[in-house]
Amino acid sequence: MKFWLNDKYYFKKRLKQQLKNGSIAIWNDPKYKITNLPIDYRNLYKFALKANKLQNYKNTNIVYQVLVYNYADGNNDGIGDFIGLTNKLDYIDNLGVDQIWLSPIHPSSNYHGYSVVNYCDVASQLGGMDAFLDFVNACHARGIKVYLDLVFNHTSYEHPWFQEVLYNNNEQFKDFYRLNVEFIDSDTKVDSAKHRSKYLNVDQAKTINQTSYLGRFWEGMPDLNLDNPAVIEQLIAIQQYWTAIGVDGFRYDAIQEFYSSELETKNNFNEAKIFNLLRQASNKITNEQNREEVFMFGEWLNSNSTKGLKYLSYKDTKGLDTIYEGYKLFRHNHNLAIDHLKLNDLVTKYQKYNASLMPFLDNHDSARWIDNFKQKALKFNKSKMLKPINNQIKQYQDQALFVLFALPGVPIIYYANELYFQGTWKYGDLSLREPLKWKDQNYLLIKDNCNDKQIVMQTHSYTNGDFEDCYNQSNAVNLIEFMSKLRTKYPFLALTNINTIADYELFIDTEFMDNCIARINPNNKNEILLFVFCDYRNNQTTFTKISRDYYFKPLLLNNAKNNSWNIEVNQGGYALYLIEPKDKVIE
Repeated sequence: MKFWLNDKYYFKKRLKQQLKNGSIAIWNDPKYKITNLPIDYRNLYKFALKANKLQNYKNTNIVYQVLVYNYADGNNDGIGDFIGLTNKLDYIDNLGVDQIWLSPIHPSSNYHGYSVVNYCDVASQLGGMDAFLDFVNACHARGIKVYLDLVFNHTSYEHPWFQEVLYNNNEQFKDFYRLNVEFIDSDTKVDSAKHRSKYLNVDQAKTINQTSYLGRFWEGMPDLNLDNPAVIEQLIAIQQYWTAIGVDGFRYDAIQEFYSSELETKNNFNEAKIFNLLRQASNKITNEQNREEVFMFGEWLNSNSTKGLKYLSYKDTKGLDTIYEGYKLFRHNHNLAIDHLKLNDLVTKYQKYNASLMPFLDNHDSARWIDNFKQKALKFNKSKMLKPINNQIKQYQDQALFVLFALPGVPIIYYANELYFQGTWKYGDLSLREPLKWKDQNYLLIKDNCNDKQIVMQTHSYTNGDFEDCYNQSNAVNLIEFMSKLRTKYPFLALTNINTIADYELFIDTEFMDNCIARINPNNKNEILLFVFCDYRNNQTTFTKISRDYYFKPLLLNNAKNNSWNIEVNQGGYALYLIEPKDKVIE
């Protein structure tokens, strides 16, 4: 079949098939024109609408990341929104997650939301503020926390601050960005008529003055000057606004890029000081509302996440809660083998800051784990990469989730991990952000006019089928539900504490030490859980029980056999045991 071999033909074929079921929605359609843009966010929090308070928090310590625009369309305009997401919330709730991280929801120049035009509103494409509040209320009624994604490294080209200083010579905002900079490297961008013509929400009649500015990511995202007190004051006001509404926490985008350009300075602020000020601002509001502190976590990719831990405190006062782990464990890594020395070192470093390890298999900026596995472990060639996955490959994804949940911390499930979604960078970032297909809805097809080549659609995941069928047939769904209940019963599993990692050699003898991890309750040494698995490198792994000292109660067996003297796990399989000492430890 030739279309498996020809990327361009394959893409066009999929687009043609999906257009039969719906038309392309334009993110930058004039009907979504952004109006009434505030230029000053200070004091808006005093007039913020209020969501209902969180009720009966589930406390499973599992995060679920959602891209609202591609999840479910509730108003039939071809773009996912909070109406659709609220309607489908039972699916997420049933997984057992207790925290939902929403990728950016603000009015934005681009479908992905990281080019923010207004920080204190919800994009009309996503249903607007009323639909958002309904969603938060529905989550809080289910005991689920809601986290927003805040983009403080840069704004959109269309943001009124940038437009005011670029074309109106407004002195108030001249130092909000780095303007009229000499060219040093590719971080320096120059305004042009061609670039400006892409935007719906700017005055196209303005004369281009070819101003140079710092825009590390691209021309459409000018970097904020985070060494300017006036900028920090506005960012504090933004966080106050969403805290006052009732949001439970924040994920901060690209924090390792806050001062990464050669053009940036740290004379007045650094990362830790900014987050400390943001926390103080939120704490004032949560204290008044008799709520717990907001949860604050930062993005750290492409380098060792422990390098960002120093930003968790400023002068012995709290800033961020944690940095999520996007480097050492799974990102772009198909190998599930546990390096115990490296894991212990990682946990020790996080524990020093009283921070939770937050590992994940993949996210909106990294290739799906399942695609990495097909390429690197199974050595799939190009013709096989686009074919439907079989049950054996699904089994490996289940195993990856099993290991993810075994680690001492708070795992992040990227939407559709439970459905075995595929996605590489074959078609750019869009391949990592493919929409779900519901039986009662048309395909989501979203075009971004800022880049004519960008169409949010199903390519790799097209062969997965409808959401309902995938969900009902997915063993990964059952596994996540099981693990959420396990974490409720054994809450020490969520602790990033070196004392929750037990010496597995006390319980088993094995040559496959990197295919097991033992967890222990530091407050009850009789409560031990043993996780074992057999990764792709071996046909079978055997773990000999030290049964003279311990009882082995199987809690979960998948492609594994429980024998009286050992545990046999076949390739792709896994097993979980409750270990009980025969000689009870006296505390």
